[in-house]
Amino acid sequence: MPTAPAFTVFSMKVSTFSKLFDHSILRPDATQDELLRFAEAAVTLNTATLTVQPCHIRLAGGVLRGSGVLVGTVIGFPHGNETASTKEFQTKEALGLGAQEFDMVMNIPALKNRDERAFIADIEGVVRAADGAIVKVILENCFLTDEEKRRACEWISHTGAHFVKTSTGYAKGGATVEDVRLMCEAVAGKCQVKAAGGIRTIEEVLAFLRAGARRLGSTRSDQFIQAYREMAQGKRRDFAEFLENPAA
Repeated sequence: MPTAPAFTVFSMKVSTFSKLFDHSILRPDATQDELLRFAEAAVTLNTATLTVQPCHIRLAGGVLRGSGVLVGTVIGFPHGNETASTKEFQTKEALGLGAQEFDMVMNIPALKNRDERAFIADIEGVVRAADGAIVKVILENCFLTDEEKRRACEWISHTGAHFVKTSTGYAKGGATVEDVRLMCEAVAGKCQVKAAGGIRTIEEVLAFLRAGARRLGSTRSDQFIQAYREMAQGKRRDFAEFLENPAA
């Protein structure tokens, strides 16, 4: 009987674990008071970003200034069916307002139509407008076959984007461990993978990390970080060999 491969168990610091999260408030009905509470939590937790709708960039930036938590925003959200020039303009405007990371929704029809040129141009415009800032491309996997997920990841890996992302959290399905593994294989190290949508427990968080995710988007970041803080030292799983710079 074959033996299971050996692996090393480390103990990830809570501060490192926190930087795996984009603490997100993207509900269309989110109020200013709610956003301020999320921003204060992001600062306390020292997450990678607070990710907000474009209309809240300035407000978030004022709270986060000097904290080490970046302002993230969304482009072409949640469907991704804007024109490429619209997404590029939106990114430029968001950058000017103070956004520092960008989660864009890819052009799903272009992928399904096998229009590689239009698909890539859509993403390259956002990457260009982001001017070196991190760009994460959302696939919305619940609408895709496995072949389409692989092809999207392969095409995205040639655009200069930094992450492929599972889901918006506003469609009929969210992140799965199987999808994260598939996406990691498809990008072949050319970019990283972000899991988002429907992540509910610390056990799921650790499963996504083991599968290869290197950023997680959630409204529950505070719960996950607290659960990790309370976890017995011997039960923590560190992926430090893969996480030299988890915020990148």
